[in-house]
Amino acid sequence: MEAISSYHDLVRHDALSFLPPQLGRVLDFGGGIGATAAALRGAGRADHAVLFDQVADKALAEIDAAEAVDFEDLEKLGELAGRHGPFDTILALDVLEHLRDPWAVIAVLETALKPGGHILVSVPNVSSSVVLLPLLFHDSFEYTRSGVLDRTHLRWFTRKSAIKLAQAGGLVVQRVRTNPFPRRKILLDKLTLGLLTRFIAMQWLVLVRKPG
Repeated sequence: MEAISSYHDLVRHDALSFLPPQLGRVLDFGGGIGATAAALRGAGRADHAVLFDQVADKALAEIDAAEAVDFEDLEKLGELAGRHGPFDTILALDVLEHLRDPWAVIAVLETALKPGGHILVSVPNVSSSVVLLPLLFHDSFEYTRSGVLDRTHLRWFTRKSAIKLAQAGGLVVQRVRTNPFPRRKILLDKLTLGLLTRFIAMQWLVLVRKPG
C-alpha cells in the first residue's frame, strides 16, 4: 500500500486553512512523511505532532513521534493511538478511501480524541464531473494512476456519505467544504443550490468535533 503514502509528501494547504488556529497535540494518520503535520509544528500551530504511516521511518524532522502502522489492524491502531494520545486534533487526509472499513477506523481514532477535539477528513468526490461525464456519455469508469479514480481506492464518497463517515463514533460536524473552489463560481453555485460545487469538487473536507 505504498501508493497511499505518495499522496502525502506535500503539505495540504487547503486543509491547514480549514483548521482552527491552535491545534494542540496532533495525530497525522496516514500522512506519509508527515508534511502537513510538520508544517503545523513548524508554524507553531501544533504543540506535538505524531505520525502513523507505513513509511513512518521517513518522517520529517519536525515530527515528534512516528509509528509504522497497518491501517487495517484496528486492535493495534487502537493500542498505538491510546499510547500516544489523547489528541486535540487528528488528520485523516486522503487515506480512508484506501481502507476496507474506514468507518471502523474513524471510530477507533475517536477513542483517542479529547472531548472538544477535532478530526479532519478528506476523501474523493465520486460526484465529480471527471467521474460522472465519462460514465454517463461513454459508459466508462476507468481507474487511473492518481486522482478520484485512483486504482488503489477501495471507497468513494458523495457529500452526504463523506459526512456520515466523519460522524462515525458520535462525532459532530462543524464544517464541510470542497477542495479550493474558484471565487468566480461562487455566485453560480448559489444559483444552482450547491449542484455546481458537487459537480466540480474533487474532494470533500469534513471537520468534526467530539462532544464535551
